Amino acid sequence: MLAENDLNKIVRRIQAMRRDDRTTVQQRDFSVFGVPVVTVLYDSVSGIFALETTERKQRRFAFDDVDLLAIDIYEALVEFKESF
Repeated sequence: MLAENDLNKIVRRIQAMRRDDRTTVQQRDFSVFGVPVVTVLYDSVSGIFALETTERKQRRFAFDDVDLLAIDIYEALVEFKESF
């Protein structure tokens, strides 16, 4: 299981996407055991995050709240890790 400070690391990575102004769209992959589990996109123009799952049925969810996004990322990583 991931530790609570792993959730803090996720939040910091998401916040870094907001601060990075090199491009209008930022992308970060979140992995477990070197395997990408989810991809997060951030559009700085709209302020919206998109969470893409890398499971068999790829899905995309939109977020404007960092905390809710972080929780979904955390849950996806824990679920993936527990499948081993």
